[in-house]
Amino acid sequence: MMSDYLLEDLKIFLNDANLTTYEINAYIVLLTSSKANPPSARQISSQSGVPSGRIYEILEDLKIKGLIEIIESRPKKFKAFSLNKGLDNLIKYQSIQSKRKIDYLHSKAKLLETELYNSGVFIHKEPSKIFWSTTYGTKSILSLYVKHITEAKQEIIFNEFINKNTVKVIPFGKMIYEPLRKAIERGVNVKDLWSFEYDERPLSKEEEEQNINIFKEILRIQEELYDLSPKLSGFQMKYTFHRTPTYFDIIDKKRVIFKLQNPLKPYQIFACMNVVDPSLAEELRTKFISMWTFEAIAVKD
Repeated sequence: MMSDYLLEDLKIFLNDANLTTYEINAYIVLLTSSKANPPSARQISSQSGVPSGRIYEILEDLKIKGLIEIIESRPKKFKAFSLNKGLDNLIKYQSIQSKRKIDYLHSKAKLLETELYNSGVFIHKEPSKIFWSTTYGTKSILSLYVKHITEAKQEIIFNEFINKNTVKVIPFGKMIYEPLRKAIERGVNVKDLWSFEYDERPLSKEEEEQNINIFKEILRIQEELYDLSPKLSGFQMKYTFHRTPTYFDIIDKKRVIFKLQNPLKPYQIFACMNVVDPSLAEELRTKFISMWTFEAIAVKD
């Protein structure tokens, strides 16, 4: 038998997990009932105080949340999963529901923000949008990155490109790389993937070797100027010979920054689209991790 103390703690937990009083009472009955002779809906209703007109709805909700199972018989019988399995199922269910709600709220917020900026309604609004925005010009783009790198708490994913100007412009990247170094120091994990823009596939061994040497030079400059190295805990750099179709960065698994190169100055980013969308970020992160794991190459010591 479950002690009164443990039973009370369990009720508090279930209430914190947003179960209704009817759901909690029905679940407790099932949790403490005989496993050899599971009760019927009528028996559960009688013992739990849940009205007979609501009992099937309540039991179905408990099943959806992963707390109980239905035994197909006449009449149907009901059985609770073991307590640890049931609570684990409940937490997983709540996690999925929370993510859906957050995704929904982000989508609605972006629509509302768009409507607000397109309307003439006199409501206070920030000069820069929160859920989506487009930024032009080197100075504004650098400020955007500094802000979000500084605010990052968990993870930063970078997609960077290598062309004939890359080695020349990295020494001017202090404004980005110093905040990045500080982010790593406070525990943010950083994955930095570089792709070669000017490769011609299939590459000859000589061309591959040339690309590897360029990447090694980038590593050397970053370590020398900014103390950034794959030897640093929480920081990884890899390269791929293949050009990335779309350049995007992901911050904390929710913010995606799409980058558009300047066609007149290919070493510069002409514009960025900044989007807060956890679902989109998750899909793009999955694609990135696949490339990172199966295609990207790390320089060996």
